[in-house]
Amino acid sequence: MSEFFEPEAISAQKPFFTPSEMRDLTSLLYQGDELALQKIAIRQVGDAKAHNLQILHEVYEAGADTGASMIEHDANEGGIVVSGEIEVTVGDEIRILKAGDAYLFNSREPHRFRNVSDRPAEVISACTPPYL
Repeated sequence: MSEFFEPEAISAQKPFFTPSEMRDLTSLLYQGDELALQKIAIRQVGDAKAHNLQILHEVYEAGADTGASMIEHDANEGGIVVSGEIEVTVGDEIRILKAGDAYLFNSREPHRFRNVSDRPAEVISACTPPYL
């Protein structure tokens, strides 16, 4: 009966996705944080749990920030900046990454993403195992 009330499951066998078929995770990540909901968009490709791999398309508007408290979860993640600039903090290290730059780290390390520029930043990232 609970399946009736849950969002339609994404087929684990489906290999291709249009933008409208990607799952919006923004409200799950930033529930109750209106500013983040307005400035960050995070969308997932397919059924991450079925593949044990979470692929995300992330857009951070100017001034967007994943929050004052650092993020930590049991996974490894990496990504490539497609456009714009994004400040990435991992532990005590901070770097502003530009289009073409990339990151890869153990997500158990406290981390954070901020757009300190005046234009949107776009990132394609992957996380394994999925944390949402």
